[in-house]
Amino acid sequence: MATSRERGFNRLGDNHPLVGKLLAEAWWQKLVEISHVDPDINIQIRSDSINVYSKMGNLLNISLRKNKVCCEIHYKYLIANKKPEYVSIVPLGGQLLVNEKFRCPHIQDVLKDLKTIKQNIAIYAGEEKAIQSRIVEKNKETIIDVEAEFSGKNVPDGDGGDNARIDLVNFDKNLKKIVFVELKQIFDPRLYNGEINEQIEKYYKFALKHKDQIINAYQNVINTKKKLGIIKDTSFLAKARIEAIEPRSLLVIAGYNQKVIDSLKGTIEKNIDPAKKAKHLAGLYFFGIDTDLNLQKKDMGNKKIF
Repeated sequence: MATSRERGFNRLGDNHPLVGKLLAEAWWQKLVEISHVDPDINIQIRSDSINVYSKMGNLLNISLRKNKVCCEIHYKYLIANKKPEYVSIVPLGGQLLVNEKFRCPHIQDVLKDLKTIKQNIAIYAGEEKAIQSRIVEKNKETIIDVEAEFSGKNVPDGDGGDNARIDLVNFDKNLKKIVFVELKQIFDPRLYNGEINEQIEKYYKFALKHKDQIINAYQNVINTKKKLGIIKDTSFLAKARIEAIEPRSLLVIAGYNQKVIDSLKGTIEKNIDPAKKAKHLAGLYFFGIDTDLNLQKKDMGNKKIF
């Protein structure tokens, strides 16, 4: 599900020049306010940029270029069959104007025409991204990153390596630790052919190998989101201090309804190597409606704790 690869394990800090410039922008304040009330919109911090998602489609990429704020959106979300692939957005006062060269008659300002752009994004989102968007919306109080990618200077995949692609990163309310979350649809063949065992083992080794760097990166994320207003003062994350990471990941499986879950849950559990299940998984969650990612103290319904 991840989009672009990050170099290293850092995340943009609250003293980054981009943060200061955004705080002075009226359009940024509007965007943050929208993210607080619109369940489809979430804002995530990268190593040197910020991604704004709608239904997990990349609505905006915000960065600094030559000390100026640069915003980009994919042309397909504007329904303009023109190139280049990414179209520049001109921040102006309380507006985010589409570059005149690529402006559509019905889309001129990203914020004013957000409803239309969101509809365009939804066309491309697909079922998997719709599910992920729903989980993010239901867990906004604790999720600190989505579609996270890390890439170190060395790129071997053996023994955890320096690379990882992680669907969701949650700061668990009960454990008070970072927990990696892998999201799968219940019909995903990797749940039945053993491939999921390799994936959860890799997450485990990666978390142990880069523990301190990951903790530091996500404390930066919380600090930066607070400063930019992305995290409300009343939010659980507003007072969070990250001191540990749970190296065992949480495997979350979207099962649509209880009948489907009941018919396939046993088969999936049997296909997860018992040794890896005990060592590398913190929990196995199936869901149709309930999407709370926080780890419980004991098994509960569709939630199994290891």
